[in-house]
Amino acid sequence: MIRLTSLLRMRAASTGNAQRASQLRHLHLSDQPLMLLALKQTGPAARPLAVMLGTDPYRPRLLLAPPSGSTAPMLASLADAVTAYIDACQRHSEHLPATSSKPARRRYTDAPQILVPNPQTVQHLKDLGDALRFRSADGQNPDSRAVQRLGHWLTYLTDRADLAGSAALTPMTSFLGMHWVSGQSPLEDEDLATLLAWIDPPRHAASGRDAALEAEDPATHRPAGPATDAAFDNDQLAPLFDAYARARRQARDQEQTRTLQELDRLLATYVQPTWDLMWHAYALLHALPEAKGTARRWDHERTAFTDECIYLAQDGRPRPARDHAIAAAVRLARMEQAAAAFAAERAADDPFARAELRTTGEAFGGPVTTIDPEHTLRGPTGRAQWRPRLTVSTPDPVPMEPGQLLACHTHRNARYKICEVTPADGDTLVELEITAGMGTVARPNHAVLPEAGAFLVFTIAPDHYRMPEFPSRDQTPWTHGGPPADHPDDSDEDEGEEEQ
Repeated sequence: MIRLTSLLRMRAASTGNAQRASQLRHLHLSDQPLMLLALKQTGPAARPLAVMLGTDPYRPRLLLAPPSGSTAPMLASLADAVTAYIDACQRHSEHLPATSSKPARRRYTDAPQILVPNPQTVQHLKDLGDALRFRSADGQNPDSRAVQRLGHWLTYLTDRADLAGSAALTPMTSFLGMHWVSGQSPLEDEDLATLLAWIDPPRHAASGRDAALEAEDPATHRPAGPATDAAFDNDQLAPLFDAYARARRQARDQEQTRTLQELDRLLATYVQPTWDLMWHAYALLHALPEAKGTARRWDHERTAFTDECIYLAQDGRPRPARDHAIAAAVRLARMEQAAAAFAAERAADDPFARAELRTTGEAFGGPVTTIDPEHTLRGPTGRAQWRPRLTVSTPDPVPMEPGQLLACHTHRNARYKICEVTPADGDTLVELEITAGMGTVARPNHAVLPEAGAFLVFTIAPDHYRMPEFPSRDQTPWTHGGPPADHPDDSDEDEGEEEQ
């Protein structure tokens, strides 16, 4: 845990109220997100019990799976609801002109955004997607094709949830924790009710701490899923499950229907408080001003969604159950690139993020003491290059070495190289040379030059990302998923076995 987060957590514990950790909202919020709350039965990890979902806070839809027997009808209803929401995002598209690297193409003007209570629900949906996308589609049963498609989209959305800055599938506790720090432990922050109590306590509570203690009361607390409370399972669910099983064994249809109605009312009452908390959290986050980089990241989200729709229409083969070595390496590289880009954009947008980096030595700030706007260098061809310099006096520790490239929040396209670091009178003088974004000698960009006395914060500039070149699968050794050395490939062996 970094110093600033530790300080904010201690201050929250001292004052009894959560502390702001971000000045801006760094993830996109749709005007009509799909809220989704899931409950699962004890036993198989992906067997659903109930799902509450919808885009209207006042009209949630509850889907219930029977305590025993097939879950196919419930999954078919879930598939219809989720895919209808996804299909609605494909109604309108825009034309993107050709660039130097991409041809002209069309992109959807919207993309799906599903909000869930916590990371455990994301994992539950991932397990459900893994179980559904490999189901065979029966031409005689259109529901089977819809359920298979639901598995495809759940896999896509849960994969996007692993990318920093993505807003396709977002746990609400993580979303809130990005912008507020409570006085409880990070593990306790995964409970939506207590985290919201710290952030926005009700009027009758003296503080967020008191509201959180009240929210933890076993008599009123409702877990946000997907696992239910053990006491709830034993005292209320188990009797209804037993009654349903007896009625089914004895073929009492009316009693089965009555039991399912009671179960529906029970689960609706159980989930409704969390449903209300989700929309409360949505309202708090929507009220935050949006960071500049959020729109650009949402553009990338729409591009990824459009590409996935095209893939599903043209090919549609499900993602394998386990990535081979090359696919895993590509996925890891993309996750690392997304994390670095998201951190850099947060630092450029948000002074809170820059303050956080200053506590770790990844940034420093201070006033500009001197400026040399006429400094030039001779390039390799002998032509003069305009390289203005400036000196910043900072009280922050500067563990960076000369030659390190930096970025500044005032001019995002500019780059600054450390020329010299000199300790002086308790502060440190850092001489910087502007190496990008300043124009040329013939056409200088004087707007990049700060005024003397201006307070600037410099962060480590993100490296220009380029996807590494990975070998094809057939060029990797057998230990990493490629063909075995000095052996016929698997397809030949399979053909021989079939002939025999």
